[in-house]
Amino acid sequence: PRSRTRIRVRAMAEDQEEDAPMQDAQDPEEELPELSLDIIDLIKTAQAQHGLRHGDYGRYRSYCSRRLHRLRRVTGCTHGKGRYAKRPLEPESVRDARQLMLPLFCAERAWAFAMQLKRENTQQEARPHYHLLARLAKAAEWSAKLAALCAERADQRTDLEAKAYSAFMHGNVALERENWAPALASFKSTATICTELARVTMAEQAALYKQVAAEVEPSIRFCSYNLRRLGGEEVSDETDAMGDDVDGLAGASDILRSKLEQVLAETRAKQAESLTEVVVLGERIPLRTDKTRLGYSAVQQALLEVQRCEEGGGKEAGDKADKGDDLLALYDKLFVACNDALDSVRLELRETKKREQSAKSGAAEASLLTLQAALLWQKLHHTARRNLLLLGRLREGKGPAGSRKRATP
Repeated sequence: PRSRTRIRVRAMAEDQEEDAPMQDAQDPEEELPELSLDIIDLIKTAQAQHGLRHGDYGRYRSYCSRRLHRLRRVTGCTHGKGRYAKRPLEPESVRDARQLMLPLFCAERAWAFAMQLKRENTQQEARPHYHLLARLAKAAEWSAKLAALCAERADQRTDLEAKAYSAFMHGNVALERENWAPALASFKSTATICTELARVTMAEQAALYKQVAAEVEPSIRFCSYNLRRLGGEEVSDETDAMGDDVDGLAGASDILRSKLEQVLAETRAKQAESLTEVVVLGERIPLRTDKTRLGYSAVQQALLEVQRCEEGGGKEAGDKADKGDDLLALYDKLFVACNDALDSVRLELRETKKREQSAKSGAAEASLLTLQAALLWQKLHHTARRNLLLLGRLREGKGPAGSRKRATP
């Protein structure tokens, strides 16, 4: 029994700052002190240590539930034993900064559940999507309660962090519902608050604020892009339209990435519709199937990106090694597009051969063979260019990814 008690005590002591009991209730007439809580630092640390570094939202959600249970027990904000009795947090009853963590981790738990549903709903089913929207709305509701409590009981920095956090949660709800104007206003509010806080705080804290501002920047650009595309209000002349490179948005959220993938698919489909024929060695070759048009359009897009990188359109502050790494990655992307296009052409060629032989079918087969040869030439040509690039890097003492280790003979 004694060893079992020790194990239970050790498990309950995960967060040492929550083990200390709250102070005794003060006199209601006594002036309540201002509370301070590093909201952004707290959630970023918790997310990095409990699953989100690897995108495991289920693990982070479980951690938030355990943390809430410990916080309610330590602060005395339980809802009774046996029969449930709701005890809402009121500003006059908040006397400890740990009480502000209750709405914060309630919002984090609801947000983590929504992101978990987003990851699992790969088939875009309706019922999980409704559940996802409900969880995001609940996260926004809890963040609004946190902002209201901090406005009355916390210091100025904590109040501003709570406002930025609440605006971010409301922006996520509007973004998922495709309400672009409210989402843009919320994300711009978060970016503005974090930018101003980074300007007036210490260097360690300023880095966190700059990180949050950088994370919402892709969402701001995406919302502005959709407002322009739908003929909405012109928000800012400095905001550029979103590009086609989804992989380049390192700080983008999962909600934004899914929206961008849909827009990218729609854009490529429209480009493929207008691409009805191509010219190979002076011969006009029709593109009959949608799959072939999409494949050829992806090859042309990849070739354009390779050409831009070779002409020096890579990273602005990158050196020669960084440009070589980018070019190798673009070559890999080009080869994948070429393989997909070749597969679609071969499939169409097999279907053409199965049909009844005629002069018309013979001409179609000949044009498909010409298109296949053109795609193969593009693939082999750029394979040779990639091999020459790798050979040059090896002569300079660099590996394929910029490593300086020499291969032993």
